[in-house]
Amino acid sequence: MNIAICCDFDGTVTLTDTGKEMLTSLTTKDWQYYDKLVINGEIGTRAALVKQWGMIEHTTMDEIFEIVDRIKIDPTFLDFYNWIKKNGIFFIILSDGFHTYITRILENHGIDSEKLVIKANDMELVDNKIHLKFLTDNCEHDCANCKYSQVLKIKEEHDKVVYIGDGLSDILPSEKLADYIIAKRNEDLAKKLHEDPRLVEFSNFKDIQNFLEKILNE
Repeated sequence: MNIAICCDFDGTVTLTDTGKEMLTSLTTKDWQYYDKLVINGEIGTRAALVKQWGMIEHTTMDEIFEIVDRIKIDPTFLDFYNWIKKNGIFFIILSDGFHTYITRILENHGIDSEKLVIKANDMELVDNKIHLKFLTDNCEHDCANCKYSQVLKIKEEHDKVVYIGDGLSDILPSEKLADYIIAKRNEDLAKKLHEDPRLVEFSNFKDIQNFLEKILNE
């Protein structure tokens, strides 16, 4: 079976959400308010990120990296990643987060980020304020990084699409396009699609590998 694995990063590959850790550390304002608006369908993730990151009035790359360097990845991810490479399975990271910190976290854990396909947003500091650089210029869903359009392209070239994720930005692409939805237990994606027959919940990447080994052997 020619399968593709599309995988979220923050809160999925990592044990905690890097963006949320940064916002919590760098601003005292109520950034969670905009997550609630996204959950209620009142705004998209792009509008939410603009509001949230705009709350950080002053920061430096040293402050950012101090937070980023505390982030840990799932300890079972490296074995999973090596299993994927061994079996020649297409794997892509799709993230609403920032390419700058994704590559740094992977490198911190001994993973060569240049060998991975990563589609993510990014940021730069302008007068010590975070300026967002969205991967998707325009999106009819108001996504920051339109994971839907990314998965749609991948689906055209593969027999089956496996989507692994946990959060708000994972709901649309997995619900509309995935053949298998692997959602982190007790998080937003699993809660939203709990009645979907394609849904499989996971606690770590060993769970995911066990599931994929079964479907590959069917």
